Amino acid sequence: MTATEYNHLPKQLKNHYILARHGFSLANNDKLICSNPDIAIPEVGGPRNTGYGLHEIGIEQVEASAKTLAEHLGDKKNQVKVYCSPFLRTKMTAQIFSKGLGVTAEPTPNMALRERFYGKLDMTSDENYKLCWIDDNAAPDHGEHSQYGIESTSSVVDRTTKFIVEEIEANMEGQTVLLVAHGDVVQCMMTAFRHIEAWRHRELKHVDTANWRDMVQEQQEQE
Repeated sequence: MTATEYNHLPKQLKNHYILARHGFSLANNDKLICSNPDIAIPEVGGPRNTGYGLHEIGIEQVEASAKTLAEHLGDKKNQVKVYCSPFLRTKMTAQIFSKGLGVTAEPTPNMALRERFYGKLDMTSDENYKLCWIDDNAAPDHGEHSQYGIESTSSVVDRTTKFIVEEIEANMEGQTVLLVAHGDVVQCMMTAFRHIEAWRHRELKHVDTANWRDMVQEQQEQE
Protein backbone atom coordinates (compact mmCIF):
# COMPACT_ATOMS: atom_id res chain seq x y z
CA MET A 1 0.00 0.00 0.00
CA THR A 2 1.41 3.40 -0.99
CA ALA A 3 1.17 6.51 1.17
CA THR A 4 -1.09 8.25 -1.34
CA GLU A 5 -3.76 5.59 -0.75
CA TYR A 6 -4.24 6.46 2.92
CA ASN A 7 -2.71 9.92 3.42
CA HIS A 8 -5.42 12.49 2.64
CA LEU A 9 -3.34 15.61 3.27
CA PRO A 10 -2.77 17.88 0.28
CA LYS A 11 0.70 19.30 -0.28
CA GLN A 12 -0.57 22.79 0.55
CA LEU A 13 -2.56 23.22 3.75
CA LYS A 14 -4.78 26.16 4.67
CA ASN A 15 -3.84 26.13 8.36
CA HIS A 16 -0.75 26.00 10.58
CA TYR A 17 -0.52 22.72 12.50
CA ILE A 18 1.26 21.89 15.73
CA LEU A 19 1.27 18.31 17.03
CA ALA A 20 1.62 17.55 20.74
CA ARG A 21 1.97 14.36 22.75
CA HIS A 22 0.27 13.92 26.10
CA GLY A 23 2.27 14.23 29.31
CA PHE A 24 3.57 11.38 31.48
CA SER A 25 0.48 9.41 32.48
CA LEU A 26 -0.61 6.99 35.18
CA ALA A 27 -0.36 4.24 32.55
CA ASN A 28 3.20 5.35 31.76
CA ASN A 29 3.99 5.24 35.47
CA ASP A 30 2.65 1.68 35.68
CA LYS A 31 4.55 0.78 32.46
CA LEU A 32 1.32 -0.26 30.77
CA ILE A 33 0.08 -0.05 27.19
CA CYS A 34 -3.36 1.53 27.56
CA SER A 35 -5.07 1.81 24.18
CA ASN A 36 -8.63 0.57 24.68
CA PRO A 37 -11.08 3.52 24.68
CA ASP A 38 -13.33 1.68 27.16
CA ILE A 39 -10.47 1.76 29.69
CA ALA A 40 -8.63 4.96 28.76
CA ILE A 41 -11.52 7.44 28.36
CA PRO A 42 -13.51 7.07 31.65
CA GLU A 43 -12.57 8.97 34.80
CA VAL A 44 -12.86 5.76 36.81
CA GLY A 45 -10.63 2.72 37.16
CA GLY A 46 -6.87 2.77 37.01
CA PRO A 47 -4.48 2.75 39.96
CA ARG A 48 -6.34 5.54 41.83
CA ASN A 49 -9.88 4.90 40.56
CA THR A 50 -9.66 8.27 38.75
CA GLY A 51 -9.04 6.81 35.31
CA TYR A 52 -5.82 6.65 33.31
CA GLY A 53 -5.13 10.36 33.24
CA LEU A 54 -1.94 12.31 33.82
CA HIS A 55 0.51 11.62 36.62
CA GLU A 56 1.69 14.63 38.65
CA ILE A 57 4.96 14.49 36.69
CA GLY A 58 2.96 14.75 33.47
CA ILE A 59 1.02 17.76 34.67
CA GLU A 60 4.27 19.60 35.43
CA GLN A 61 5.70 18.53 32.06
CA VAL A 62 2.75 19.93 30.13
CA GLU A 63 2.68 23.18 32.10
CA ALA A 64 6.34 23.74 31.20
CA SER A 65 5.77 22.74 27.57
CA ALA A 66 2.78 25.10 27.29
CA LYS A 67 5.05 27.98 28.33
CA THR A 68 7.54 27.22 25.57
CA LEU A 69 4.71 26.91 23.03
CA ALA A 70 3.27 30.24 24.18
CA GLU A 71 6.68 31.88 23.66
CA HIS A 72 6.97 30.20 20.25
CA LEU A 73 3.56 31.48 19.09
CA GLY A 74 3.83 34.97 20.58
CA ASP A 75 0.80 37.16 19.87
CA LYS A 76 -1.07 34.26 18.23
CA LYS A 77 -1.01 32.03 21.30
CA ASN A 78 -4.52 32.72 22.57
CA GLN A 79 -6.10 32.27 19.12
CA VAL A 80 -5.12 28.60 18.77
CA LYS A 81 -7.79 26.03 17.95
CA VAL A 82 -7.20 22.97 20.16
CA TYR A 83 -8.33 19.44 19.28
CA CYS A 84 -7.47 16.28 21.18
CA SER A 85 -7.93 12.57 21.52
CA PRO A 86 -10.83 11.83 23.92
CA PHE A 87 -8.57 9.65 26.11
CA LEU A 88 -8.36 11.12 29.61
CA ARG A 89 -4.60 11.70 29.47
CA THR A 90 -4.86 13.66 26.21
CA LYS A 91 -7.91 15.66 27.32
CA MET A 92 -6.07 16.71 30.49
CA THR A 93 -2.99 17.60 28.42
CA ALA A 94 -5.06 19.67 25.99
CA GLN A 95 -6.74 21.53 28.84
CA ILE A 96 -3.36 22.44 30.35
CA PHE A 97 -2.05 23.59 26.98
CA SER A 98 -5.17 25.70 26.47
CA LYS A 99 -4.81 27.33 29.87
CA GLY A 100 -1.12 28.03 29.30
CA LEU A 101 -1.86 29.62 25.93
CA GLY A 102 -4.75 31.69 27.24
CA VAL A 103 -7.28 29.90 25.01
CA THR A 104 -10.74 30.29 26.54
CA ALA A 105 -12.56 27.65 24.43
CA GLU A 106 -12.52 24.09 25.70
CA PRO A 107 -10.44 21.65 23.61
CA THR A 108 -12.52 19.69 21.11
CA PRO A 109 -12.12 15.91 21.49
CA ASN A 110 -12.37 13.68 18.43
CA MET A 111 -12.03 9.91 18.19
CA ALA A 112 -9.94 10.23 15.03
CA LEU A 113 -7.06 11.36 17.27
CA ARG A 114 -7.40 8.42 19.67
CA GLU A 115 -4.50 6.18 20.63
CA ARG A 116 -3.35 3.52 18.22
CA PHE A 117 -5.00 0.24 19.27
CA TYR A 118 -2.43 -2.38 20.29
CA GLY A 119 -4.70 -5.43 20.13
CA LYS A 120 -3.47 -8.38 22.20
CA LEU A 121 -0.73 -6.18 23.69
CA ASP A 122 -3.23 -3.79 25.31
CA MET A 123 -2.84 -3.56 29.11
CA THR A 124 0.44 -5.46 28.97
CA SER A 125 3.98 -4.21 29.64
CA ASP A 126 5.06 -1.19 27.61
CA GLU A 127 8.14 -3.22 26.67
CA ASN A 128 5.81 -4.81 24.12
CA TYR A 129 5.76 -1.62 22.04
CA LYS A 130 8.98 -3.03 20.63
CA LEU A 131 7.07 -6.00 19.20
CA CYS A 132 4.73 -3.59 17.47
CA TRP A 133 7.58 -1.58 15.96
CA ILE A 134 9.26 -4.77 14.71
CA ASP A 135 6.03 -5.54 12.83
CA ASP A 136 5.87 -1.98 11.49
CA ASN A 137 9.38 -2.24 10.10
CA ALA A 138 9.05 -5.71 8.58
CA ALA A 139 8.73 -5.71 4.79
CA PRO A 140 6.69 -6.30 2.75
CA ASP A 141 3.66 -6.26 5.06
CA HIS A 142 4.73 -3.50 7.49
CA GLY A 143 2.17 -4.50 10.12
CA GLU A 144 -0.86 -4.39 7.84
CA HIS A 145 -1.93 -7.80 9.14
CA SER A 146 -0.44 -7.81 12.62
CA GLN A 147 -0.19 -11.14 14.41
CA TYR A 148 -1.12 -9.26 17.60
CA GLY A 149 -4.15 -7.48 16.15
CA ILE A 150 -2.40 -4.10 16.32
CA GLU A 151 -3.88 -1.22 14.33
CA SER A 152 -1.71 -0.54 11.30
CA THR A 153 0.16 2.71 10.84
CA SER A 154 -1.71 3.25 7.56
CA SER A 155 -5.00 3.07 9.48
CA VAL A 156 -3.75 5.70 11.94
CA VAL A 157 -2.78 8.03 9.09
CA ASP A 158 -6.03 7.36 7.24
CA ARG A 159 -8.26 8.36 10.16
CA THR A 160 -6.20 11.31 11.38
CA THR A 161 -5.69 12.89 7.97
CA LYS A 162 -9.36 12.44 7.02
CA PHE A 163 -10.22 14.34 10.19
CA ILE A 164 -7.78 17.13 9.39
CA VAL A 165 -9.09 17.51 5.84
CA GLU A 166 -12.81 17.04 6.46
CA GLU A 167 -13.22 18.77 9.83
CA ILE A 168 -10.50 21.44 9.87
CA GLU A 169 -9.26 22.24 6.36
CA ALA A 170 -12.83 22.26 5.02
CA ASN A 171 -14.07 24.69 7.68
CA MET A 172 -11.29 27.17 8.46
CA GLU A 173 -8.30 28.92 6.96
CA GLY A 174 -5.29 30.81 8.32
CA GLN A 175 -5.68 29.36 11.82
CA THR A 176 -3.11 27.84 14.16
CA VAL A 177 -4.30 24.36 15.15
CA LEU A 178 -2.95 22.28 18.03
CA LEU A 179 -3.62 18.55 17.79
CA VAL A 180 -2.99 16.70 21.07
CA ALA A 181 -2.57 12.95 20.65
CA HIS A 182 -0.37 9.96 21.54
CA GLY A 183 3.19 8.83 20.83
CA ASP A 184 2.74 6.61 17.77
CA VAL A 185 -0.20 8.69 16.55
CA VAL A 186 1.91 11.86 16.55
CA GLN A 187 4.77 10.03 14.82
CA CYS A 188 2.40 8.66 12.18
CA MET A 189 0.86 12.09 11.61
CA MET A 190 4.34 13.50 11.06
CA THR A 191 4.89 11.00 8.25
CA ALA A 192 1.66 12.28 6.69
CA PHE A 193 2.86 15.89 6.80
CA ARG A 194 6.12 14.74 5.20
CA HIS A 195 4.26 12.59 2.65
CA ILE A 196 6.28 9.46 3.38
CA GLU A 197 5.11 5.94 4.24
CA ALA A 198 3.48 5.65 7.67
CA TRP A 199 5.53 2.61 8.68
CA ARG A 200 8.63 4.84 8.65
CA HIS A 201 7.40 6.72 11.75
CA ARG A 202 10.28 5.42 13.88
CA GLU A 203 12.78 7.01 11.51
CA LEU A 204 11.59 10.47 12.51
CA LYS A 205 12.88 12.35 15.53
CA HIS A 206 10.89 11.07 18.51
CA VAL A 207 8.40 13.38 20.22
CA ASP A 208 8.77 12.83 23.97
CA THR A 209 5.92 13.05 26.48
CA ALA A 210 4.39 16.56 26.72
CA ASN A 211 6.49 17.79 23.79
CA TRP A 212 5.15 19.52 20.68
CA ARG A 213 6.30 19.83 17.09
CA ASP A 214 5.52 22.71 14.72
CA MET A 215 4.80 21.25 11.26
CA VAL A 216 5.57 24.51 9.44
CA GLN A 217 8.94 24.68 11.19
CA GLU A 218 9.55 21.01 10.37
CA GLN A 219 8.92 21.65 6.69
CA GLN A 220 11.24 24.65 6.67
CA GLU A 221 14.00 22.58 8.26
CA GLN A 222 13.62 19.92 5.55
CA GLU A 223 14.00 22.47 2.73
